[in-house]
Amino acid sequence: MKVIQLWDKAIRFYHWSQLLLLAGLWFTADQGYLVVHQVLAYSLAAILLSRLIWGFVGSETARFSHFLQSPLELVRMWNKAKHGIGHRGLSGYMSLALMTLILLQFISGLMTTDDVMTEGPLYGSVSSDWSSFASWFHHNNFDLLLILIAVHVVAALFHGLKKDGVLGAMLHGKLNAEAQQPAIKSSRWYLLLVLVFAGFFALWQGLSLYQQW
Repeated sequence: MKVIQLWDKAIRFYHWSQLLLLAGLWFTADQGYLVVHQVLAYSLAAILLSRLIWGFVGSETARFSHFLQSPLELVRMWNKAKHGIGHRGLSGYMSLALMTLILLQFISGLMTTDDVMTEGPLYGSVSSDWSSFASWFHHNNFDLLLILIAVHVVAALFHGLKKDGVLGAMLHGKLNAEAQQPAIKSSRWYLLLVLVFAGFFALWQGLSLYQQW
């Protein structure tokens, strides 16, 4: 056994920021703080879009090619009870599902309205039928997200009980494992992507949000 760097800072930043932002989005929607809700939504979109790009150009364990296997490979891994390091096996598909649903949640939110004061920036660009569907999806998809997050938390607690180091690795990035050190890239490039997307959203909707404040 040796200590390896499993997760880079970008992955850990995305993971915990995503959790906090989702909690904030739920609270602000529930309380009707819709301007803050939109600011948090753009923040989550910035780190998510950056994470999707990082899934192609980032560290080895961050790449989709590392943790997404074919159904046949999943069966082979399950039979051998050897999942490798990182988001392997079903956990890889869970990560992809969460990212996909969050992206769809953001896109649908751009086309919704509360019928009182707030409209998404794309609300006027789509038909009323499409906006109604987007509103329905935005509401119900979040319930699905909560279910998947609950499953994810249970799985994380299970790893914590097993004391296999997987849960701790998402905090400090390191893991005791019989594996070669995966290639880790500097997370400053991920943070640069976050700033680029955040800047784009600020230029696009910053003035509108300020006027609504």
